[in-house]
Amino acid sequence: MLKAGIIGYGYMGHFHYDKMLGFPEKVKPVAVYDIAEETRREAERKGMKIFDNIDDFLKEDMDLVVVATPNQWHAKYAVAAMNAGKNVMIEKPATMNVQEFEQIMECEKRTKKLFTVHQQRRHDVDYRIVVDMIQSGELGNVTTIESRVFGERGVCFGWRGDPEYGGGMLYDWGVHLIDQMLQLFKGQKVVRIQARLESVLTPAVDDYVEVVMEFDSGTYAKVYISTFVLEKLPRWFVFGDRGTLMLEDFSGTKGGARKIRQEVKGFDSVRGKKNLGPSRTMAPLAPECIEILELPQEEDESFVYWENLLDALENKKEPEVKSKEILRVMQIVDAAFEASKEKQVLEVNI
Repeated sequence: MLKAGIIGYGYMGHFHYDKMLGFPEKVKPVAVYDIAEETRREAERKGMKIFDNIDDFLKEDMDLVVVATPNQWHAKYAVAAMNAGKNVMIEKPATMNVQEFEQIMECEKRTKKLFTVHQQRRHDVDYRIVVDMIQSGELGNVTTIESRVFGERGVCFGWRGDPEYGGGMLYDWGVHLIDQMLQLFKGQKVVRIQARLESVLTPAVDDYVEVVMEFDSGTYAKVYISTFVLEKLPRWFVFGDRGTLMLEDFSGTKGGARKIRQEVKGFDSVRGKKNLGPSRTMAPLAPECIEILELPQEEDESFVYWENLLDALENKKEPEVKSKEILRVMQIVDAAFEASKEKQVLEVNI
């Protein structure tokens, strides 16, 4: 039975506590460190040992430490836990910048402890449908892919509105969407980055984000995030040179995919027709020229991240989410902040 401790028993600390309860024969949450007395007492009522001193907490017998604090403390506590001989999983974003993350990687290498980041959205249903559709080849070569997450409240909740805590949507959602793109196009380098970060309704941090990544294959990956959008655009839109995919939301059940039949070549399908729409260039294809594709059916994988993490701990395997992958995410985050500030397209090699 693996023993786990939690640093920061707030929303995500509770989230990981609940996930552990789903594996009662494999892992047991045994300790909590938190600066809030009320939070500590709640953890104590659930049978966990509580601490208001991090050094005392790290002396406990634990196989895994989960760091679920606000963002600015991730690096500090990850390094401290590994130096104390603990394996570590931290919440996203891994750190505030590349420099902090390189400190974690140096500690991981030196201590030889397992380290990973909670990038669980690699298992989202909508994302896995996109992966399957692209890998099937039905859409042809992907030229552009758009990923969006839009909210309506117009606020960055809690400490996410405070820059000192690492607030803002690039840190909060951007790291997820960037990680998905990098996993989708594994083996390809990002060669250019353009970004626009705006504070529309939250003065201190970015609540509107655009990041455009160009891969060395020529594919453009575009990420959009906003806390205030009342008319929605699709969660995913994928442009291929043989077909198109659109998913409306996270469920993966709304939307569709179509491809052109192999024998159709541009104007061949509309030449001689009288009703061509707004122009010959934008004329619609006849229905018989289009094949409607069935969207893949994906199983729920809400526990898979934790399954993989526990398997890696039990069998001393490499974790699913690796440091070298997260380093690329943080490099793109740093570049996006710079590109937005300087209002330039950055040439990179990430």
